[in-house]
Amino acid sequence: MKILLTGGSGYVGTCLRRKLGHIYSFINYDIKNNPKDDVRDLARLERAVRGVSGVIHLAAISRPKVAFIDPHTCLTTNIGGTANVLEAVRKKNPKAWVVFSSSREVYGGHTKFPVTEKSLRLPLNAYAVSKVAGEDLMQQYARNYGLRALILRFCGVYTGADDILDRVIPRFIILALKNKPITLEGNGKKKMFDFVYIDDVINGVNKTIGYVKNKPNGFCDDFTLSANNPISLYDLAKLIIKITESRSKIVNIPERSYDVSGFWGSYTKAKKHLGWEPKVNFENGLVKSIKEIIQRIG
Repeated sequence: MKILLTGGSGYVGTCLRRKLGHIYSFINYDIKNNPKDDVRDLARLERAVRGVSGVIHLAAISRPKVAFIDPHTCLTTNIGGTANVLEAVRKKNPKAWVVFSSSREVYGGHTKFPVTEKSLRLPLNAYAVSKVAGEDLMQQYARNYGLRALILRFCGVYTGADDILDRVIPRFIILALKNKPITLEGNGKKKMFDFVYIDDVINGVNKTIGYVKNKPNGFCDDFTLSANNPISLYDLAKLIIKITESRSKIVNIPERSYDVSGFWGSYTKAKKHLGWEPKVNFENGLVKSIKEIIQRIG
């Protein structure tokens, strides 16, 4: 099966290609490899989607922090890029399916947990707004143009080998390994999150492909790949300090206006329809990530 993978050189895309490349023929479409492979270029996407069975759309400005600094680039890339992917499929390959990578950030300011797919979306930052818009575009193109669309919300994906090093878990690990203070924005004891190890996420994407490829025209659904196993950021830092035998101290700094204060979600729907649930125990995943980061940074 030939699949166009936008953002294929990013964190999740790199792992997908490495772990599922023996099953699928991925076409990597990423400006990191070729500056011309920009999802903001509709004409180029129209050529790229020809002949593929489906598209996994990962390409995005993927960090709330980066989106806060440069919201315009975030919005034009994430919303415009998603519109271009859908329009390219509609015009040049309407039989192809599209899987859109969304985020737990769309749920934003929720205070009742676990969140489910029926929960309201309450975006708190430009990145989350762009993902909400992308989800809505997926639904509109399925409803109005008969595309097969599926929305996957990633939740606290982590590892050590390919992760972005200033994301929360790699950042805490690196600081702990260097015995430097671990900083928490706001009250880390009250900020609860769940995290999903990358292998479980890749398994979820694989199951999603098997699910959507046989659906009829006009189909759209959404799944949240979460763990429903929350831990506070304070306890996360303490656990990493314990595993690494670090001398790091935990320091609180002011909260950022665009940060979500907590999230954990239910995977009931994903288990029912995809047969997916997280398999990697969180502490075991942390140990793996620590070993990977030690190898990565030396």
